[in-house]
Amino acid sequence: MPKLNLFLSADVEVDPSNIIFNQSLLAPEPTLRTKAQRKALHCILSNVGKYKTQPILFNMRNQANAPEQYNPHGYGHKPLLDVLKQLQRNGLLTIKKGTARYLKRADGDLEEAKLSSFSATIELVSLCTELGYTPKATASNTQQYVELKNMGGKLIPFEETPYSDHTNALMAEYCDYLNEQHIEVDGEELGHFHLVRKYKDWDGSRKLKHGGRIWHPFVSFSGAKRGRAKINGSPVVTVDYPASVLNVLYKLTTGKFLEREDPYSVDSLARSTVKYLCNCMINNPSQLSAASAATNRLDELAKAERKQFHEDRKRHTSIKAMMKLITDRNAPIAECFFQGKAAGQRYAWHEQNLVFEVARLLARMDVPALTVHDEFIVPVDMVEAVHEVRYTTAFTDLW
Repeated sequence: MPKLNLFLSADVEVDPSNIIFNQSLLAPEPTLRTKAQRKALHCILSNVGKYKTQPILFNMRNQANAPEQYNPHGYGHKPLLDVLKQLQRNGLLTIKKGTARYLKRADGDLEEAKLSSFSATIELVSLCTELGYTPKATASNTQQYVELKNMGGKLIPFEETPYSDHTNALMAEYCDYLNEQHIEVDGEELGHFHLVRKYKDWDGSRKLKHGGRIWHPFVSFSGAKRGRAKINGSPVVTVDYPASVLNVLYKLTTGKFLEREDPYSVDSLARSTVKYLCNCMINNPSQLSAASAATNRLDELAKAERKQFHEDRKRHTSIKAMMKLITDRNAPIAECFFQGKAAGQRYAWHEQNLVFEVARLLARMDVPALTVHDEFIVPVDMVEAVHEVRYTTAFTDLW
């Protein structure tokens, strides 16, 4: 389902107070009087004009006003909610509240995170047509397919660079390709793909140089639900980049990927233990802080992996000893460990650039691929294309 497109705008000028529909579109009081509320109404009607009665995703949680780069009409979150709730009171749309991230069910599993959505009624769609809010009249300004947040999680403007322009253009091309495919999960079509790469401003530069994972509601589905997807009628299979971040570090450091070697394979340690400790070693500035993080975050591991970790630590007496084994096994990239969180997010930036580049090249081969972190979800009969491309894709000069 589409997400509320803040860049959509129909070439229509409407005064809400003059709209007559079942006596008045915006009656009863309070009517929408402010300039910001009228801008929000214009955006909502533009979206309804394009997407009709389809549910349209939006964020109901209170949040700071987005900078102009992401919100060209310049209205805030509160005016948007005011308009949506007013239209709902008048029976012109319905709002469905989403599900928070990390909300636990009674059985202990996590609920699937969902954004809130609103759905226009036939009456509102008819009104939009009457007012001139039609797909033909509704155009989109240049959209953003990237976003940058500060360390407090607030959306901030980013510096426009050759990298940001290049990434935006390629993301637009990739989304256009996905929107030409028929992708569904459990019988529900996932149309109107507008994927976003999410970055974090770790160094205050306001440049897109840390993080950069692709986000779409599909990412928040459970693995089992994603596995039930169909692309153009075909069942799907998931192919991942084995040890993706370490493999990227090997590529950056030695010029080669480890195609047939597993950097998580360390004598006398379980693979799950090595993978867990590597994450701590990449994102902490010292052995001491990495060991502390490994001790404090054990709840993140599955029960069996947590048990295995304790067995490995007992056998090797300390976390420091286990990290020494990992460093010795991965000597060519040892200098990349213990550089801190910002460095870890910089490595993740390289990883996500590579993942997106592979997905884009697959699209140009007419192989539709959805990405979830370091995984590619493709039609089952196209899996060989992923194997062909993932270790031959070059890093570009912009990285």
